[in-house]
Amino acid sequence: MKKTILFVFITTILYSCSTNEEKQTTFEQWRGENRDGKYQEKDLLKTWPEEGPELLWFNENLGEGYGSPIITDSTLYILASRDSIASVVAFDLNGNEKWQKDFGFEWNTSFPGTRSTPTLIDDLLYITSGRGDITCMKSINGEVVWAKNMLEDFHGKTPFFGYAQSLLINNDIVYAMPGGADTNIVALNRYNGDIIWISKAKGEIPAYNSPRIIDINGNQVLVTYSKENFLGIDAKTGNLLWSESFTAKYPNHANTILYEDSAIYTAAPIGHGVLKYDLSTDGSSITKIWHDTIIGNYFGGIIKLEDKIYTGAGSKSKDLLMLNANTGAVLDSLETGNGSVIYADGMLFTYAHKRGNVCLIDSESFEIKGSFKVKKGTKEHFSHPVIKNGVLYIRHGNALLAYDIRIKK
Repeated sequence: MKKTILFVFITTILYSCSTNEEKQTTFEQWRGENRDGKYQEKDLLKTWPEEGPELLWFNENLGEGYGSPIITDSTLYILASRDSIASVVAFDLNGNEKWQKDFGFEWNTSFPGTRSTPTLIDDLLYITSGRGDITCMKSINGEVVWAKNMLEDFHGKTPFFGYAQSLLINNDIVYAMPGGADTNIVALNRYNGDIIWISKAKGEIPAYNSPRIIDINGNQVLVTYSKENFLGIDAKTGNLLWSESFTAKYPNHANTILYEDSAIYTAAPIGHGVLKYDLSTDGSSITKIWHDTIIGNYFGGIIKLEDKIYTGAGSKSKDLLMLNANTGAVLDSLETGNGSVIYADGMLFTYAHKRGNVCLIDSESFEIKGSFKVKKGTKEHFSHPVIKNGVLYIRHGNALLAYDIRIKK
């Protein structure tokens, strides 16, 4: 009997430990799991009907804005702006509103409305407004845990188009760029908002960039842009590791960098262009490998698949370009309308800024396999599409639309 009780006890403990180890962290953020525009989806349509994929539902009550949603297995979160008030709205996956919460003031001048994507870690949601409001709230109901303002609390300086960064989480830290001369980048305790470190960096205003952390040989480098500098910051201490200065007519460096095999890839407006850098083995320096100043990409994102890079050609071009990642040479082009690009299940998805055309592209053959135009919504088509559970989500101003792109079984 004692042996039986002991066996049951040990089995229970082992099962409990195994269950805890297998528990998955809920994590959703800007442009997917690694901020690289790649979504881990399978069994998606490889061609679309002439009218495009089925529209499952839509909502036209988000006010002004361009921020993309994040989606879990049960809830969608997106920022809304009505009468310059910044709000976060939670929907179920059928488009029904679960709750909404005001958290600050939204940008209301040059291209008014929301311009960032929420970040979710387990039961905590991290959001920011164009006026610099940073808020941590409970994802279940919007209850505020803590709040800061980048202007009032950190002496920040607002860029011309407002703050447009999507907050980055790294373990117990949340990073933000107020852009002040003395408080340029801050690392905050993500549970209470307390300051962990302050970096002066180059003391410049932000350049609309959502940063990324590179892990290399035990070191962590926070990589981002300010107005006229490309920056590498020690993610643990805030020390400036390296920087590269440049002068650009349009300091709109809104594309999160890509990183793979010690190489950093960036895309920015014409003049700064598309670049590849080699990162040193300890993360303390970069070396330029190639640079194309003709191509320009303001905020459409870039995709890397093996030895190829996909990016928009420039604000006046209608082309999606395929580049050789090793040399920067242009391999091919496709007329899709200039805009944002993401990837899932062997296919590229583009969303044109001006006319709202959405294209499905086979990444191997580089051929368009379907297209449609987003007809609902208001103003510019600046948002980036998102894919989750076989559904393509597109935000167009006041409208959010959900399209079924799953293979029917």
